[in-house]
Amino acid sequence: METVIYQCPGCGAPHSASEEDVAIKCSYCGTSFRTFKEEKRFVFPVYYDSSAAIENFILWVKKQTGYEESMPFHINLIDVKLHFLPFWTATVRAKTTFTGLGEDAKFSSPDALGYRSMKIVLREESGSFERFMEVAIPASGEVKVEGITAVSRRRLYFSHEYVRQKGGILHGATVPRSEADALIRQMATSELTKLISREIVEVKSRSDEMEVSDLALVYIPIWEVIYEFKNRKYRALIDASSARIIEATYPPDILEKAGYVGLGAAHLAAGVAAASIFWPLGFVAAAAAFLGFLGAALVYFWRGVKPTRAAETIQAKSALEVGTQVLSSTTRRFSRAGA
Repeated sequence: METVIYQCPGCGAPHSASEEDVAIKCSYCGTSFRTFKEEKRFVFPVYYDSSAAIENFILWVKKQTGYEESMPFHINLIDVKLHFLPFWTATVRAKTTFTGLGEDAKFSSPDALGYRSMKIVLREESGSFERFMEVAIPASGEVKVEGITAVSRRRLYFSHEYVRQKGGILHGATVPRSEADALIRQMATSELTKLISREIVEVKSRSDEMEVSDLALVYIPIWEVIYEFKNRKYRALIDASSARIIEATYPPDILEKAGYVGLGAAHLAAGVAAASIFWPLGFVAAAAAFLGFLGAALVYFWRGVKPTRAAETIQAKSALEVGTQVLSSTTRRFSRAGA
């Protein structure tokens, strides 16, 4: 029977396991994780190899503001790895019906000068919201990747052979189905609560309907690219299924960064000048003036030396949390009692 390699979600150590194993305990850190062999598992196909992913990343960097123009021609690849990260994905239908008190403006009759006064009054209100969402949540605490979206894509039935063919690193999962289901319901309930709070200030009654379907464990392939430019290392995470840049750092434009350093120096000088002006008023006044400019100077200095970080953004009509995207529009029915 062939063995497969899982990466421990606790310490990252590789572990050999049989394809029939259900659970694995790391011999290095003691973390227990599961293969979820009993679940119906899926994997997003790898449509972009490392060369295509890196090429797309360089094209993406060229579209960003404030990047070092010579960077695309002088990067040195340090390490390129393909990770298969576990996520629980599901489709959620969430509906809530509520009653409560909302705020309304009431205007008085015009006075002698023609002015009206206004006061806020409470009135009975009721309504309902319904949302259809596709959600993706990490199946392991190790997964710190943000910006993963659960947009509908073609997916394959999971097989260890597919991971081996692609030369990927398979990451273990620790979140069971029951916990994932509870977390997804909690996120959907929180989203409905936010919608209600926009309409009323006090809830008198509320009834929620929640339907979670197609809950499945999906492995999402992500390229991790470590590269070097002018003796500094940078990192990029690229979705191997869509070529979307999940997160990346890249070398900044020297002139832009020099401008930030210059602004920092100018604020520092202004702080010294302000302190000297306020010194006759006492130490506290002078220190307050100096510290105000010093804070701004430190912000500019930091922006002048740190790498630039960015990611492609997905426009969504609403979002629950990181990794959640609303696929369909919101249906809202709202009525005012006595209107």
